[in-house]
Amino acid sequence: MTLRFRIGAEFVLWTGYKRLLLIGMLIIMLLSSCQPFSQQDAENKNQLTVLTVEFNSGAPIANLYITVTDVQTGNVVEEAIGSEEGEAIFSKLKEGREYAVAATTLENSAANDGYTTIENFTYDTTKPYFRLQTHFTRDEQELDVPVVMQNPELPHGCEITSLTAVLNYFGINVSKLEMADNYLPKQEIRIVGNQRFGPNPNEAFAGNPRDKAHGMYVFAAPIVKAAEAAIADKQADLRVTDMRNASQEDILQLVREGIPVVTWVTLDLSKPKKRADRGWIYKGATTSQDAFMNLHAVVLTGHLGDKVVVMDPLKGYVTYNVDQFFKSYHELGEQAVAVHK
Repeated sequence: MTLRFRIGAEFVLWTGYKRLLLIGMLIIMLLSSCQPFSQQDAENKNQLTVLTVEFNSGAPIANLYITVTDVQTGNVVEEAIGSEEGEAIFSKLKEGREYAVAATTLENSAANDGYTTIENFTYDTTKPYFRLQTHFTRDEQELDVPVVMQNPELPHGCEITSLTAVLNYFGINVSKLEMADNYLPKQEIRIVGNQRFGPNPNEAFAGNPRDKAHGMYVFAAPIVKAAEAAIADKQADLRVTDMRNASQEDILQLVREGIPVVTWVTLDLSKPKKRADRGWIYKGATTSQDAFMNLHAVVLTGHLGDKVVVMDPLKGYVTYNVDQFFKSYHELGEQAVAVHK
């Protein structure tokens, strides 16, 4: 059987010889001890992480066979098998060049048959992630929290964006910008001499989430206040629970009951990083507190075996190892918020 798929205005024809070549390459890839894909690798220059996700829910689809083809030449530049997190990293792309990324199952690729998702894009080194929506489905599902991305308007707005996604999940029609501008408690950071002064993150957001240069972060309590204010204004029949210091089991039980939980972790679950020169003296205090530089907030939406599924406002749907996820949660001081009926 012959498989044809369209790249721009050209058709690429895969026939007997190329089919055998593809099968051979797949066998080599499967037998080789490839290193697991790392999110930190994507931070390197000229590397692109392709995230394969389900079209309807945005949930990650694992273990798809992914190729990147040069549209102009029709040549396959790179190929990879996606990780359990639905990620594959490509490092041979050239800035400004147009490519077609295609994803299908290993079975379909070996048989040279079946459904393939194809999407064209122009490679931009300033955009290290590419979300490829497919119509392949997961065996298990989680809470269908909508994907709400914080950028470009809220470079420091992971917390309020995550809350917005949860409110949208419960049917409240509100945008991330409305939440950030009208409901999020905020206080500016002032500089006097060489010293920075600002709010306690347990009381207000330090700076403004719109401000890429000077915005910082906020913890759970002000997010609870923002949620309560929005729920009251929208006259929604919902409650908000401050889940600070909640156990792993308590949080997972909420998710099993259909309640998504805004959870504070670090970017890519790395070790918490602090800088003294970015810290500030909290209101009412006399000593400066070092600032977290990789603090992040996501929405926990599912628990599948040894994995958790989260809606990340920087990436969309992502899966993580459950132990690593909650290790990061504990290291950041166990900050979490739940909205529920």
